[in-house]
Amino acid sequence: MLADGGAAAAMSALAPLRSVRVTGDADEFQQALTSPGLRVVVCCEPPARPSEIEFVLAERARRPGLRIVHISAPAAVERRLAALRAGFDDAVPSSISAAELAGRLAWRDAQGLTGTVASRRIRFGDGLELDLAAHELRRHGRPVHLRPKEFGLLALLALSPGRAWTRDELLTQVWGAPAAGEDRGGRTVDVHVRWLRAKIEADPEQPRCLITVRGVGYRLDGPDR
Repeated sequence: MLADGGAAAAMSALAPLRSVRVTGDADEFQQALTSPGLRVVVCCEPPARPSEIEFVLAERARRPGLRIVHISAPAAVERRLAALRAGFDDAVPSSISAAELAGRLAWRDAQGLTGTVASRRIRFGDGLELDLAAHELRRHGRPVHLRPKEFGLLALLALSPGRAWTRDELLTQVWGAPAAGEDRGGRTVDVHVRWLRAKIEADPEQPRCLITVRGVGYRLDGPDR
């Protein structure tokens, strides 16, 4: 992985993978990226530059079985969404804990994603399809307009189907900062969930996809990869 600190650099002792190699040197990273036994790549931006990002994506195109994960500053929401659209399997903020990052990488490794365009389309609900590459939600083939944060929230939930996310976690992942002040109760998340339900649920008052987990937060049920 290309990293100069944070969870990515600290997780080698926690990662349940066969081996972890961390470097802050771009040239060393590119050389390691071509190793035949490599299975999961983590690219932190910074220190990664656009050239390293393109190199990772090119290697992924050459080796579809390779899993690639993008890390950026907590406020860089659009950068993470751009990484997902470009073909990264996951994109997380640098504020993620080493333990969670290690678990995510192990899950991606075990999942064996193919990295094809089809794997970037997630189907759920009544004819709904979330296309991460096109940054679009469609119902029975017709586009459904989403605000940027609505899309980011739905994409995050859809990429971890069945997982219950707390409001604080959703605020950190999608808005780039933990709850504070007046929003400590997650009102921003609640408002966006209400907007999303109006667009994806047949009956927003009795949701079947975007579920409230009492005492926790929200989860998305039923995505079909």
